Amino acid sequence: MKKLFLLMSLMATTVIASATDVWEGTHAVTWDTPLEIEATKFADAKVGQKIVVEFTNAQDVIELHSNSAMLPGTYYANFIKDKTSIDVFITPGMLASLKQYGLKVLGKEFTATKIWYGDGKETVDDNAVWTGYFWMDNWCTLELAKTSFNGINWSDYKAIRFCSEANRTDYVINVLTKFDDPACKLGDQTTMTMTNAYAELSLEGIDMAAKLEGFDRLMIQCNKEGGAAFNFTDIILVKKDGTAISAVKAQKSAAADEYFNLAGQRIAQPTKGLYIVNGKKIIK
Repeated sequence: MKKLFLLMSLMATTVIASATDVWEGTHAVTWDTPLEIEATKFADAKVGQKIVVEFTNAQDVIELHSNSAMLPGTYYANFIKDKTSIDVFITPGMLASLKQYGLKVLGKEFTATKIWYGDGKETVDDNAVWTGYFWMDNWCTLELAKTSFNGINWSDYKAIRFCSEANRTDYVINVLTKFDDPACKLGDQTTMTMTNAYAELSLEGIDMAAKLEGFDRLMIQCNKEGGAAFNFTDIILVKKDGTAISAVKAQKSAAADEYFNLAGQRIAQPTKGLYIVNGKKIIK
């Protein structure tokens, strides 16, 4: 009887995550044979939703492009070997590009099988150039595509805020455009404002347009040091007339999309299965 009651309770509280299929089939993707999705397929997409690309026979890396360049809000070095899917969360800049130019999926030798978008983060800051969950452990680097800053007037902004779930300040962070070149380093934990919610790089005295000239990415490198590994969750441009609201919104968005298995363990990159999200059981 107890087992029956538990089963009925589980069914009563389970929510099926919403999803919109964009494409399904079999497409052998290479750098020369991309899979192209027209802009109309993203007519109903919204900021904060998650785009998922499913595939088989993955060999190396995958990139998402739009308008003949990296899709804004995505990053390089997305290794897919031994994986069956990747996901990206829609930023305002990404959504604008998708709705105007559509999506192109390319990479080295994999077979695309399905693309869809659906539930993601409930709140994403209006000035976010990247959002998602990027695991920072031992010298991990998020290589944010330069296209994420398309249309940005840097004179309107005073800082770049790197939000995380670290809940501490004793980790190493380097913001740079090229490895092993002091001239390409924009800041680190000794020069940035460090709080439990974010690390903030002041743009005072930094000509970001000039610093990014000739480079295709902004790199955020972290080492967890003596603490636990953690997720970066948002990269936000802070306006000169802005307040701390951006940080609050970012932290709410991260908390809203935390996945836990039935044992209560947090899952950074959930796949198909049963999870607990915001106190409810969700079937992905």
